[in-house]
Amino acid sequence: MSEELVSALARFHREVVLPDIERVVADRVAGLVNPRFDAIDGHFDSIYHRLERLDTESVAIKAGLGRLEQRLGVLAAEHRDLVATVRQLDERLSRVEKQLDELVAAQRGYASRSEVQELRTRLDGLQARIDALGRRTDG
Repeated sequence: MSEELVSALARFHREVVLPDIERVVADRVAGLVNPRFDAIDGHFDSIYHRLERLDTESVAIKAGLGRLEQRLGVLAAEHRDLVATVRQLDERLSRVEKQLDELVAAQRGYASRSEVQELRTRLDGLQARIDALGRRTDG
């Protein structure tokens, strides 16, 4: 009979007591552990959202940087063209300045307009005196 009693107690324990203890322990563990897992899940969700936002910003920054690099290439080419144009203009200006200096040096030997006008006035005066002398001798 003792074996039957032990067997009945074991079956009672297995079918009644053990499931009840497992339920109580599971509820207690769930009450303690689940909030911690929920908090950790919340932290992971927050980290994932931040990473997604950083990833989106990184893509936008890379695209913007690509556009800036393209524009910089265009600006560099334009700068080279402008420098070449300025050099050409500088060379042309040097040639014009040289020609102007040559013209000024050549004109130093020429009389100025005022000098020519003065000479004409003096010539007219001399002509008048010659005419006057001619009339005296004729007369």
